[in-house]
Amino acid sequence: MVGRKLFKAQSFISFALLLFGLIASKCEKEEPPFFQELIFVLNLEINPKDSIVVKDDTLWITAEFNDSILEYNSNKHLKIPDFDFLNTIGFFKLIGNQITFSNQPGAIESFQFINTIGSISNLRDTFADFNLTYDNNNGNYSCKIGVIPKTEGVFSINFLRPRELDLSEVIKLPDTPEGRKVLPFYRNIYYVINGGQTNFDLYKKHCIASSERLVTTDNIYYEQKGTFTFRVID
Repeated sequence: MVGRKLFKAQSFISFALLLFGLIASKCEKEEPPFFQELIFVLNLEINPKDSIVVKDDTLWITAEFNDSILEYNSNKHLKIPDFDFLNTIGFFKLIGNQITFSNQPGAIESFQFINTIGSISNLRDTFADFNLTYDNNNGNYSCKIGVIPKTEGVFSINFLRPRELDLSEVIKLPDTPEGRKVLPFYRNIYYVINGGQTNFDLYKKHCIASSERLVTTDNIYYEQKGTFTFRVID
């Protein structure tokens, strides 16, 4: 009787050890995922590029790029079809070179808009939604939006990145060589206007150039490449 109980106890211990070994082995194989940080680069144009605009004339914001979007860190293109990048556009009136950009007054009421392709919508005091159009036939994002200044002054148009983007359903990244799953992690969007020709000298005359005080890649792209400054005259 004692032998039988001992045999059962030994069998139970052996089974428990086997089960523990299988679980441990499985846990060792399931490495935590690797999060790959992504920064996208979106190119736009604002014409005319001259820093002088006559009141009631039209500035045109245009874009035409395919859905293979440049990723800044890797310098590779990632296919992102029919995706809402949640872009925001801002309109500021620059009133003093001792004031930071974020403290300059909003100026949306100083403009009228013509939504030809894409749109500027949901207008607030300073910001509005900036919506690109996606063409499924050719896989292109585009916009053509007219901006008509109604008052004189020095103004800046800029683009503000979304705080968060869910990329899990649109981007599938290959596993690491070690077999770890790679998940996309959105960090920023760099907007580049006119290839970086944004009348930054005019900007500096009427606003604190924060990107020259705190020189980071994020600040340079936001303030120097993603902000277009112009003077409206009568």
